[in-house]
Amino acid sequence: MERTLWYDCAPGPFFGPPRSTCHRERVGPLEVFEYRRRSKRFPYGLRMEARVHSKEEAQACQSQVRELAASLATVWPYVAGSPLFPRWLTIRVSKAPTGWRTNSQKILSVLRRHRKPIAGPGPIAGIELRFRGGRASSYRVIMPYMPLRNALSAARSYLTANENTRLLLDFHSQALALPGSQPGLFLFAKGLELARLMLPGRDDKTRENALPLKVRDSLRQSLHWLYGIANLRLEIRHVVSKKHNLLPRLSQSECADFLHDADLVIRGVVEMELGIPVAIVDRASEKVP
Repeated sequence: MERTLWYDCAPGPFFGPPRSTCHRERVGPLEVFEYRRRSKRFPYGLRMEARVHSKEEAQACQSQVRELAASLATVWPYVAGSPLFPRWLTIRVSKAPTGWRTNSQKILSVLRRHRKPIAGPGPIAGIELRFRGGRASSYRVIMPYMPLRNALSAARSYLTANENTRLLLDFHSQALALPGSQPGLFLFAKGLELARLMLPGRDDKTRENALPLKVRDSLRQSLHWLYGIANLRLEIRHVVSKKHNLLPRLSQSECADFLHDADLVIRGVVEMELGIPVAIVDRASEKVP
């Protein structure tokens, strides 16, 4: 008896062009297609289907689905601008240090009712940063095109890519999963070091000119500045200078430029290696739905 085995994915808040055509393609026994969902918050859907006649066929399809899903997740940031299942930061004000209990909320509520003047600032509240997986509700990603066609092409190229390219994507995907953290900064620096090796040229200016034009036009700083910051700021690769002093910390503007440009450079090298147009997301397009 023939049955339809399906796997359905409703990823984060991806929004495609309104009149663009959804793509459908056969990959081995699987029919892979994207579609528009009725949800206003999560309108993009992705599905795999296969016709199976036996338990053995179903098990074989399951293995192929896992492999294809893993490849699509790896290349998705480059064709859609953001990971298939993005992580984000949640900021929560701690009522007490981790592992402790407190009656502070009760005391504060009582003191607020008395409205007594306060002689100076109170204690600084603890901030806890958490990574959460799953669907995001605080932003949206506007895609330049429906991404499945390019994603499948990139997945095929990724499976036959050289070791350097696969390692570069690995560093980048891990960095994207740790937004704004020191481990994320360090992984971006490792990716940049590898990208520097992969770009043609004997100096940073020549390497920068080898990047795709849309990447060069979007850089905030030079490639030489980017490599220098990766080695000369305490939060990224090294802690101590050659003079045995602590390195200076990243300023807010330096951190923003480093994250922006490191992401761009790696995307540009991936585009060159996988032979696909890589989506460069304007962060201003990520809005609250």
